[in-house]
Amino acid sequence: MTTVDVSPLIGARLAEDAALARTVELALARAAAGRLPFAALVVRDGVVLGAGANTVRDDHDPAAHGEVVAVRDAARRLGTTDLAGAVVYSSCEPCAICRLVAAAAGIGEIVYAAGKELVPAAIDGDPVTTARLIDAVTGVLPGIARAGRTGADVAAPFRRYAR
Repeated sequence: MTTVDVSPLIGARLAEDAALARTVELALARAAAGRLPFAALVVRDGVVLGAGANTVRDDHDPAAHGEVVAVRDAARRLGTTDLAGAVVYSSCEPCAICRLVAAAAGIGEIVYAAGKELVPAAIDGDPVTTARLIDAVTGVLPGIARAGRTGADVAAPFRRYAR
């Protein structure tokens, strides 16, 4: 399994805008390395509990989305699958899988930087189905995801990946 060294982030205290900016930075670093440009942090009470980046292609794991990897990381570090009270901060609007995994861990909110409309076709070849699945999950879990605000260039990871 391909891992991302997130140890410097663990235990850091971050406000929402800083957490979102950090996820965009992580996604940009992944894009610069030729990897899928998605990253996420799990934060509770302002403290980073876990972090992750999308390793779907690296690990041949269709569920290794950035948010899922971050939830897995936080759960392992805490020794529990109960992450109630935590928030996932994501570089991009979460898909249906990511929303479901967060909810299964007791996470009630995902805050994202870039909207799904910024994801290039080279990454999501079927945006219509992706949107339909997101809508279906949102029908069951309304309000689990919302756009956040950050001063970061949220489209930069996608531009870098496309190079």
